[in-house]
Amino acid sequence: MPVMLPGGEQVCLTLNNVWFAYGANPVLEDVSLSIRQEELVGIAGPNGSGKSTLMKIMVGLLKPDKGTVSFSCHIDECEGMTPCRPCIGYVPQNPVIRQEQFPVTAREVVEMGTFGQIGLFRRMNSDSKRAVDNAIAEAGLDHVQHELFSDLSGGQQQRTLIARALVGRPHIIALDEPTNGIDAQSKQEFYKLVNHLNKAHRITVLMILHDLPDLAAHVERVIFLQRKVIYDGPSANLNAEGLWNLMVEAGRST
Repeated sequence: MPVMLPGGEQVCLTLNNVWFAYGANPVLEDVSLSIRQEELVGIAGPNGSGKSTLMKIMVGLLKPDKGTVSFSCHIDECEGMTPCRPCIGYVPQNPVIRQEQFPVTAREVVEMGTFGQIGLFRRMNSDSKRAVDNAIAEAGLDHVQHELFSDLSGGQQQRTLIARALVGRPHIIALDEPTNGIDAQSKQEFYKLVNHLNKAHRITVLMILHDLPDLAAHVERVIFLQRKVIYDGPSANLNAEGLWNLMVEAGRST
C-alpha cells in the first residue's frame, strides 16, 4: 500500500532515524524525513553539515549506519521496489568529464544515461534514441548537442548533465549544488527548467543549494541541516530574518 500523509498526499521517499558517520566523524544524526510525490525540495546547511551525504543516502548510493530508508514511486511497474536507476536521476556535484581523457559531445554525454537500461556496450534502439532526443529538447540543448562538452558554458554543461539524468525517465531527480560556477542568466534558465520538470512532468525534485535566498525563492520546502534537521518547512516562512536565525542555530549545533 502506498504511504499516505494526513492530507491524502503520497510519500515517495521516507527516512526514519537515519545516522551516518565516516569513521569516527558523525555526519548525520537521527534524521527523519518524508518526501511527497511531486514536491520541489531544497536542502541547505553550512559546509560539512551532511547535505551531500544525505542526498547520497536518499538516492541509494550510501547505506545508513542506523535507521531505514524506504522508497515507493507509485508507478505500477515500480511499486514497492527499492530505488533503481530508472526511478531516480542523480546529478552529483562537479562531475568530472575531462576532455583530454574522454572527448565527447553533449549528445554523447546524454546518451550515457541509457547505459543503465541497455548496457554499456550495446547499441541504442529506437526507444533509447527517442528518449535521448526528448531529454535534449527538454533541456534546451538542440543547438549545441553536437558540440564538445568541454566547449559548453557552465550552464549548458549543467543542463547536459540534467538531460543525461532525464533519459531514464526518472520519477525523482536529485541535484547536488547544480548552480555552482554558472552565471546569473544561466541560473535563471536552470530554475525555469527545474520548475518545468516539476510542474509539467510531475517529477519530484531534490536540490542542494548554497545560496539561501535563491533556495527560498525557487523551492516549495526547505530542509536545513547541521547533522540534524534544524528546519523542515515551507520556504515561504523563510524571510531574511528567518534565514539568519537558521545560520545562527546551525552555529550553535556545531
